[in-house]
Amino acid sequence: MKQSSIRPHSIAARLPFSTPFLPLVMTLVDKGAQGFGATGPAAGGLVLATEELFSFYVQQAAKGSAVEIELEDQGYRLALSLIFRVANPDLRALNLTWRCSLDNEDALAMLGPMLAARSVSSLRLEFGAEEQVALRMTRDRDYPQAAPVPLPPADLAGPLRLLDPSREDLRHFAAMAVTAGSEFLPGFLARPDMAADMLAVGHVSALLVEQGNWIRGGVLWRPLTDACLELYGPYLFGDDPGDQGLRLLLDEAVGRISRSAFRGLVRRQGAFAGSERFFDFLGELPLRGPGGINRCTCYYRQLKEESGGTVYCAEPLATFLGAQYDRLCLPRQIRPSSGDPARLRDSSVLAVELEYGRSLAVIRPLCAGRDMTANLAAHLELLRGEGIANFLVELNTGRSEDTAFAASLAETGFVPRLVIPDGGQGDLVIYDHPAAGARA
Repeated sequence: MKQSSIRPHSIAARLPFSTPFLPLVMTLVDKGAQGFGATGPAAGGLVLATEELFSFYVQQAAKGSAVEIELEDQGYRLALSLIFRVANPDLRALNLTWRCSLDNEDALAMLGPMLAARSVSSLRLEFGAEEQVALRMTRDRDYPQAAPVPLPPADLAGPLRLLDPSREDLRHFAAMAVTAGSEFLPGFLARPDMAADMLAVGHVSALLVEQGNWIRGGVLWRPLTDACLELYGPYLFGDDPGDQGLRLLLDEAVGRISRSAFRGLVRRQGAFAGSERFFDFLGELPLRGPGGINRCTCYYRQLKEESGGTVYCAEPLATFLGAQYDRLCLPRQIRPSSGDPARLRDSSVLAVELEYGRSLAVIRPLCAGRDMTANLAAHLELLRGEGIANFLVELNTGRSEDTAFAASLAETGFVPRLVIPDGGQGDLVIYDHPAAGARA
């Protein structure tokens, strides 16, 4: 695991990992968040997470050990890292399925980590040498949802021209996309001020097309990893005769992206005419909705020559990856993993991202454990009970904590559907659950 280093717009400290230093750590996070302009729930959520996680894991840490804290302002969100050393930390309460019972003292003791996991926007776990654990969290700033705005008239005429958007341009475009009911919108576009802040700090790039005084559409892209970009759109408002706006946007966007250092470009939305001019086909994911099946079509464009790589995994994942790598002509070597079940932690942890508009849960492994099969089954049962009809799992081939889940995914009915090259620390394998809408 990489050692933390102080970056611009960040504060960091290394302190003894002992209870008397908790007030100092909480003050650091609280005043730091305020210094970065965060107030209300955004700052409060991080302070709460800090207090609960510090208080819980300090009891498991070795005496005389240290904790590292880093708080970074990323413009549209704050990122908080807590790094410490604990042997076999108890991580169960970080799962969405964890429930506290007033009659169970052990469960009540886990209330703090449970509250912490629910007070942040995202959570990642990293494990390093000498029992090092890193809890990396983000908390989005508070942004209002998009308000309706006028859309271009149907009789609009004249030439189309490209526009590199300002913050205000992108803010207005995002509101238009929501008003138009555009499909497959990323969450940040539903909050136009968030999209504008992401553009300002370079976490998203965008290109718009205008006609007359109206924005007629746009396309966006941002890093999925250090090696792969994800494309969103094009989103077009009104008729697009001959796909002129679509081609204008994609020609320019793909041209710019091709000159970057990224090796690949992925698009995970609906199908579109002429896609073969820009992309190779990766696969389709059927998503169940009130009106039937809505297919999410995944495309990929290789931008740079592949340098190869090695994946350590077991069956049945190895066979699937071998077939996909052959089909996509990816120079990967698959080797059997040396994972020893006896060395697994007691408990596994899963992160869940919910998209209620598509009745979709995206599940990501954070930590492998002896209870992986039971944990996956418990998440399926809980989310089905909340009316979720679609389940995807994103498995990172460059992370042993992820590949350890392969057998448990098969046991719980998940099926690998496609591979996104360089979509994680390695490649990203997307699983779905064919019987997701049915109760077990």
